[in-house]
Amino acid sequence: MKRGIPYGIGDFGTIRRENYTYVDKTRVIPALEEYRYPFFIRPRRFGKSLLVSTLAHYYDISKADQFEELFGELWIGQNPTREKNAYLVLSLDFSGIETGKGSEELFRSFAVKVRGKVLSFLEKYEQFLPGTMTSLIGKEKDPSLIISTLCNVLQTSESKMYLLIDEYDNFANDLIGANEDETYYQVLSRTGFVRTFYEAVKEGAQSGVVSRIFLTGVSPIMLDDLTSGFNISRNITTQKRFQTALGFTQGEVDHLVDCYNVLPEPRKQQALQDMKTYYNGYRFSREGDEKVYNPDMVWHFLDAFSRGAYPESMIDMNVRTDYGKLERLLREDRSSTGESSIETVLQQREILTQLVEMFPLESLREKESLVSLLFYMGLLTIKEAPFSSVVLQVPNLAIHGVFWESAFRRLRDSLEKGVDISTLSRVSQEMARTGDPTEFIRFCYESVMGYASNRDWRQMQEKHVKMILLSFLSITGLYIPYSELEMNGGYSDIVLVPDTRYPIHNSQIWELKVVKQGEDAGAKVAEARKQVARYRQDSAFLRSSQGTQVKSFVLLARREGVEILPAEA
Repeated sequence: MKRGIPYGIGDFGTIRRENYTYVDKTRVIPALEEYRYPFFIRPRRFGKSLLVSTLAHYYDISKADQFEELFGELWIGQNPTREKNAYLVLSLDFSGIETGKGSEELFRSFAVKVRGKVLSFLEKYEQFLPGTMTSLIGKEKDPSLIISTLCNVLQTSESKMYLLIDEYDNFANDLIGANEDETYYQVLSRTGFVRTFYEAVKEGAQSGVVSRIFLTGVSPIMLDDLTSGFNISRNITTQKRFQTALGFTQGEVDHLVDCYNVLPEPRKQQALQDMKTYYNGYRFSREGDEKVYNPDMVWHFLDAFSRGAYPESMIDMNVRTDYGKLERLLREDRSSTGESSIETVLQQREILTQLVEMFPLESLREKESLVSLLFYMGLLTIKEAPFSSVVLQVPNLAIHGVFWESAFRRLRDSLEKGVDISTLSRVSQEMARTGDPTEFIRFCYESVMGYASNRDWRQMQEKHVKMILLSFLSITGLYIPYSELEMNGGYSDIVLVPDTRYPIHNSQIWELKVVKQGEDAGAKVAEARKQVARYRQDSAFLRSSQGTQVKSFVLLARREGVEILPAEA
């Protein structure tokens, strides 16, 4: 009997007891024990909550009699550490905190969350905690005093506590995404309740009653803004030994596909290649030598694949980055020269920067901090690390889609009449059916350039036209679009290969030239045709085009419109 697919399930006990598949990541436990208070960042939907739940079950003294059932078949069950089932475990999860009703409601919501978890903790471990102060904590409204009181209770016991904090920055990210900077600074000020809460945690750690702390989230911003309030943690995010602690390796994905495959071998191999294109590519360590897949995306795919089909959308709606946060980053994304780091990545496929380990909110206007935040959020990943710098790139096609869809929304919202989606669907389907992109390109170009001023046109460059076309292509979903793809010694403007889910029998190469007044269009066409002739012979492109008919075009963008010419003279 096949094990169930644990899509969306973050409770380790449920997965192990109810016959769901668990990809064994327990080798990370001894490595984590080398740090007393580790801080570990990974993108959303990357398995952080499941790791926290795994640690909670492993270290919980009240679950000692369940150890064999839960861990016996796993690596850590065969190689247990001395600290297994040795702690009273307090698990805090700061997702779901109310952030939209001002600082007072935020304080109340945070306190309710902490108080509820601490009361459950006292009830669960009553036999280990003589003389508990449940009634006092039940009335306490200050989260820092709740923690301080709990630590006082623990002082009367010989037991030690392991504190697990999941989504430590969730509410802070919500505030940042909603531009609630004033509230953010208020709760993190020297006297703010978040700062005083972590100061109480720090005091508990220094007194010895909080023996271990594991802190996880998606961003280092809040940890930096806490400064001295919580300066005891060790950031292990980019260490090589933790590169594959979360996320699935290629070998793990191969095994999962074997387990759930119901399709003939050629289709299985195509599925593996498509999953790699869409979901793989994350490298969190400069020295890491094996990239990993986003696990939520893998389960999303396998949930449909186990029934013999692809999911309707290759990108799980639950894994898409919160668009409010991305829009905030796009607004902040302008250097003193007016250059956009995100546009640089989308056009050139990579960006050279310094990776900043921690930074405050106000530094988001600095290129290095902004780009580093995109890295921690999983929107960029490490390609290579020359000397002290890193080259970051978009990890996979799913994240490319997130960026381009966001770019499309911003573009659409800037247009007086928006974009006619029904017409966009019609012309994109016609392009897929016939291989002729003329109507599609003209619709995209005219939808935007009809609102452009003469001043806009004077500043227009090829990269701007590419942004328009690629953002529209992201909405159609029929082709896999590439920009600046290295091909036979050059870099193509736009390459389209069909999405294997659809019966599309053509691939396309578009070479773009902007023609300003007085420029020689003929010379530009000749140059473009030479480039395309070279690109058409690229072996990697020929493999990815999968035997489809290759169509190639030269696009001449003028103020009055766009001309589409065949690339073959």
